[in-house]
Amino acid sequence: MDHEPFITMPFLGWRWPVIPLWFLRLYRHPVLFLTTVLVVPIVAMALWLIVVNERQWRHREAEDLLVASRLAGRILREELTQTLEAEQAIVSQPTFREAVRRGDRQLLAASLRLLAEAMPMVDDVSVLDARGRPLASIPEDSRESRPVAAVEASDPSAFAGAPSISGVYLRSRASGDKVITVSTPITNHDTPIGMLQMQYRLSAVSQWVDKVRIEPSGFLYIVDQYGLLVAYPFQVLPGSPKNVSAWPPVAAETSAEGRLIRFRHGQPARRWTAAATTIEPFGWRVIAQQSDAVMLRPFYELVGSFAVLLLVLMAVISALVLRWARLHEATLALLAKQAHLLRVSERRRVEDVMRHKKSGASP
Repeated sequence: MDHEPFITMPFLGWRWPVIPLWFLRLYRHPVLFLTTVLVVPIVAMALWLIVVNERQWRHREAEDLLVASRLAGRILREELTQTLEAEQAIVSQPTFREAVRRGDRQLLAASLRLLAEAMPMVDDVSVLDARGRPLASIPEDSRESRPVAAVEASDPSAFAGAPSISGVYLRSRASGDKVITVSTPITNHDTPIGMLQMQYRLSAVSQWVDKVRIEPSGFLYIVDQYGLLVAYPFQVLPGSPKNVSAWPPVAAETSAEGRLIRFRHGQPARRWTAAATTIEPFGWRVIAQQSDAVMLRPFYELVGSFAVLLLVLMAVISALVLRWARLHEATLALLAKQAHLLRVSERRRVEDVMRHKKSGASP
């Protein structure tokens, strides 16, 4: 019983050929057949894997940037909060407030010396009276020579306000040192009597986040609440603090949870990815940034290694395919020759039968 060359499903009304005609025609051309059923699917799958894995790589690297910015923001918040708490612990002591009220420089200097020893990264600790004049300072030689730049750079009502973190400012034009100041008002029965200040060089602030690395070649920088550069891994020209408010990661809206920002920068323009995190409640920002080309370099190096391996594999497969193609062509040629001989034999048999019928003799 002959089998139909179709797969039939009467209840669905489907009737599929077991071997489509186009497949049989393609099978007669070995190189084209193997290219279609082997090479094209492998190449298509490889391209699909590259696209999918590149997208996942970008997503993972962007998440790493976000984690780095959050970590650096947490470190900065803890350091600044610790400084404020240390100041508040000193300011809350009645003997310290009484020394400020009386202007007892000797007692104030002793208290500041203990505070400076407890906070070794602090560059300068000072107490100001209600008019902003220095009462005591550690180191002592800076008390008379250093202007009260922190008070001038902050809110005029700072003596009556809450503890605050100043923006970046020049300690003095002669030194060119850029610093920030952590300030805590000193009050006596709700009456402002002075202010305690702890001053940090920007290099000290940079050291807080030095351990946060962004691989393979990313970098991290810090911006204060006024858009001035606090820390930057590359050289910044001396002089007034640099305003970077127009930089895309600084200009974008963000929060304490962080936000990913993609932008173009440079000549020629290159794609960059940045993660910006706000340090609450101080208003500072931490930005972790990396160019997309550098970010994807390890991925493309890995893809290149796989491409070399795939080319070697394809070369081996091609050699086997060509050998199979030659054997296949020889087999098809033999089948064609046998089919031709069969047709000739059948034609001769039919001719003999017809000849014997005409002559009336038995075949």
